[in-house]
Parts: sequence; C-alpha cells; structure tokens
Amino acid sequence: MAVMAKTKPKHVVIYLCFRIFSFFVFMLPLRCGLGIGQGLGRLAFRLFKKARLKALKNLDASFANSRTREEKEFIAEGVFENLGKNIIEIICLSKFDRNNIDAYIKCKGLKAITGLIEKGKGGVVLSAHFGNWELIAHYFGIKGYSVNVIARRVRMGQFENFLAKARKRNSVKILYRDASAKETVALLKKNEFVGVMPDQDMDSVSGVFVDFFGRKAFTPNGPAVLNLMTGVPIIPCFIVRKDFGHEIVIDEPIELSTTGDRRRDILENTQRYTKVIEDQIRKYPSQWVWFHDRWKTKEEQCA
Repeated sequence: MAVMAKTKPKHVVIYLCFRIFSFFVFMLPLRCGLGIGQGLGRLAFRLFKKARLKALKNLDASFANSRTREEKEFIAEGVFENLGKNIIEIICLSKFDRNNIDAYIKCKGLKAITGLIEKGKGGVVLSAHFGNWELIAHYFGIKGYSVNVIARRVRMGQFENFLAKARKRNSVKILYRDASAKETVALLKKNEFVGVMPDQDMDSVSGVFVDFFGRKAFTPNGPAVLNLMTGVPIIPCFIVRKDFGHEIVIDEPIELSTTGDRRRDILENTQRYTKVIEDQIRKYPSQWVWFHDRWKTKEEQCA
C-alpha cells in the first residue's frame, strides 16, 4: 500500500494565509488587486536578497555594458512586480469567461493556429516563463480550444490542487514532465496542440547546450525531438503584459533544419527556438524570470 506523504505544518499555514488573502483580493476590482500585486512584488524584491542578487547577476552577464546598473535594477524589480501581478490574476481566474476575456487579453497572429486547425493539423506551441504564461492556456481554454500543456508539479500539494481546479474549470489539460512522453506523442499524432516552455535548466530532462544571451546554456530539446518524431511544426506563442491586460503574440512556425542527421537537427533546431525566446526576452526583459539559475549546468558536467 502506498504511503501518503505528510503535509508539513508550515505549508498548511502558508496555504491558509494564501486562501485568506485570496478571498479579500477576489472581492476587489481587478485593477486594485493588480496594484496590490505590484506592491507585493516590490516588497519581495527588497526582502528576497538571494533572488534579487541572482537576477542582477544574470542581467550583468547577459547585457554587460549595454545596460546601465540603474536599468538592470529597474528590470529586476519589474520581474518581481510582474510575478506579483501574476499571482493576483491566477487568484481571479474564475472572473474570466467567454464574454469578457477578449477585453483583457488580445490575441495577435491567431491565424497561425487556426490555419493549422483548418488543415486538420496540430503542433508544438513554444512559449516561456514570460509575462503571465499561465494565462495563455486559460485564454485558449475559455475560447473553446483543446489545450494541452507540459508542466512541472508545484512543490506544495495544496497549491497544486488549487491550480488543478482552476485548470479543470477552463478545460486546460496538464501533461506533467515526470509522466511518459508517449501521451504527448499520441496527442500530436492526433493533430492536437501541446504547449511547452523550454527556457529553464531542468534536472532529469533531455537537453543540449546552445547559445543563450552569449553563454552556453543547457536547454530542453523536447520540442526538437517531438518535431522529428511527429513532423509537427513549432509555433512561437508569448503573452506580453500591457499597462492593463495582455496581448498574446503568435508567430508563424519556425523554419527548422531537416538534414536527416538526427543529432545535428536536434541541436540546430533547439538553437533556433532558443533564439526566438531570447529575442522575445530582449524586447521585454522585465517579463522573464531572471532569478532562475538558467546557466547552472556546465558542459564539463555532462561530458
């Protein structure tokens, strides 16, 4: 008989505080709630020294002298503000439906998706931990599209359940990274769409080293492998936070290498979609999670 993992008392307390906070935030107008989220983000920027210094270190290495110290600090603080707003929006997900979602989230380039659907084709939807990435799936779920997203589990079970309920309500299906890849391949072969975010250095994930902001970064090669296995296109899709609301930007499928050399094509195509992600981050640097240890794995460790 399987043994249930014990819930840590501090996790119960944290989650209880979150639910009380959520109750009051949900009662407020969204714009007011976002102001609170921004303020909490600014507070977190000052309180969480380790994350703040990691973000600034990564910004220094990525932009060098092309950005001033003041600009980098402004970007880093913006990262925390964006995440604070993300939390508010996730709390308020049930406020959105088909009647009001378009007023808060605009979508540009949808033809890249609908064109494939009309042809009876699916694809890998490429995104990143950028803007409020969780909203992309919910937007398409609310609009009635079939949504499948590869994601990792949240460390605290209570929050995992909270997210699971919100995702289920909006018909967002999650494929966890620790599950078999067969389910993902099966969905793509059925001409469905699967969302992926290969912009982080993850343990126990297949990957290759490619250039990212001028440094070699261990990068998940899943999208490139799925393309070789199924022939589906890779379609870039990012959500950009605006003053109030968001814009989802969908580009045409990435032109991929098809030399027939499997190893070479996987490496080249991983580099191509990583460059797409980098270009998006360069446009809106404060909307990416700079405190993630993106370059933690070194090539010599994998030799």
